[in-house]
Amino acid sequence: MTEMRKRLAIGSIWTAGVRAAVSLMGLISTVVLARLLTPEDFGLVAVAAVVFAIISAFSQLSLAEALIQHAEPKREHFDSAWTMGVLRGLGVSFILLVIASGFATFGDPRIAFIMGAFGFAALMNGLQNPRIIEFRRRLSFHQELLIQLAEKLIGLIAAITIAVIYQSFWAIVIGALASQLVSLILSYALIPYLPRFSLHEWRSLLSFSGWIALGSGVREVNWRADQLLVGALLGTPMLGQYNVGGRLASLPVQESIAPLVHVLFPAFAKLQNETDRLRDAFLRSQRLLAMIAVPVGVGFALVAEPVVAFVLGPQWVAAGLVIQVLSAIFAIQVLASPFLPMAMGLGQTRLIFVRDIINLIVRYPIIIVGLLWGGLIGLLLARCITGTFILLLDLVLSRRLIGVSVQQQVFASWRVGVSAGLMALAVWAMQLFGFYQPALIDISILIAVGVVTYLASTLLLWVLSGKPAGPEQEIVNMLDVFRAGTQRV
Repeated sequence: MTEMRKRLAIGSIWTAGVRAAVSLMGLISTVVLARLLTPEDFGLVAVAAVVFAIISAFSQLSLAEALIQHAEPKREHFDSAWTMGVLRGLGVSFILLVIASGFATFGDPRIAFIMGAFGFAALMNGLQNPRIIEFRRRLSFHQELLIQLAEKLIGLIAAITIAVIYQSFWAIVIGALASQLVSLILSYALIPYLPRFSLHEWRSLLSFSGWIALGSGVREVNWRADQLLVGALLGTPMLGQYNVGGRLASLPVQESIAPLVHVLFPAFAKLQNETDRLRDAFLRSQRLLAMIAVPVGVGFALVAEPVVAFVLGPQWVAAGLVIQVLSAIFAIQVLASPFLPMAMGLGQTRLIFVRDIINLIVRYPIIIVGLLWGGLIGLLLARCITGTFILLLDLVLSRRLIGVSVQQQVFASWRVGVSAGLMALAVWAMQLFGFYQPALIDISILIAVGVVTYLASTLLLWVLSGKPAGPEQEIVNMLDVFRAGTQRV
């Protein structure tokens, strides 16, 4: 292994541990709040959160990514990044307050107050220490992991405390504000920086960030604006079901691969002038991500119905349907997840923007037709169609950038697909034998059967294939490096 791969391997494993803890806290927060609050509470916050996310995304300057991509950022770059972040935070806060006043007059005043709170969160985000990215540039990730762990823990405590006492939607909002405040404080505690107002390097930062900001905004519209349509056409309670279902569907898949995806952009950026090594790193990461995320997403889809009924209760039955469909889609889309960090590492921000525009143009007519035609069922069917389209688009664009064919990208993970299929057959067989009740014993048996089937079939297929280079060998190498590193400590 090269030195960079060793550092990435150790960093990925440590990151996986912390992210697992963060994911667990996020799951606990969602489950407890879903038990204490109503679908309408989640729907109210979702409306404000979607507006906040879209505005934030369109104004997102991606300053951290610009500083990482820069060969040698100096003090002037950090000062300019901090100043631009503060100005952005003030701008987002002002826009949210203007929109909030409209909701207070013509809409639901509760949403107006939530938007005001999110405006304060935007300001705190803008004040964050830009030098925190120094750790990522050095491929040292434990400092950022500490921030993630601390902010999630404090947010969890704050949200559950408010929910237990008041049983109000404010629990969700205050939890988010508490997390943002902790992140702000720790960003300065971990690396010294005395900010100064300066815009000396704004042009060099925006030359990288401009297309990313536009692309980020379009991407948020792509993935969040459908919630506004659900709220308008199906009502706030159904929006709450769709929002919680979507969050829970994405949680296992995204968090299972987040440690690896987190390190891909700086790793790809270091290889941007070495095409062969970049191509090899892209394919390795693609296979490894698929091996982890596909069984997680497909497995969750298989047990979603009894899990939701057991954990959340009967009032969240529609959320279970959302999880069944979206979790499987998210798992399959993981095949293309290395595309964005690879494209950013190559500085292809304009291509990312064009890709997001194409996705928007194709996606929303299908989403609207599906929603009007079939309600929630039609919307989920539309999500299947559009999810497949964006997957194929990303695979084609990856071929354009590094010369890897679509067939090579898809069939490189054939053992993962076969193993996931065998896992699904095993779980379905157990359900046919009566293990489908929303009870802990039934759920535990289904999960155990799925895990054992997937691991056994994956190992068997790898051995029968002659133990070729692939995700299986990558995992063995990572464990060896991690074991050697812990022994030295």
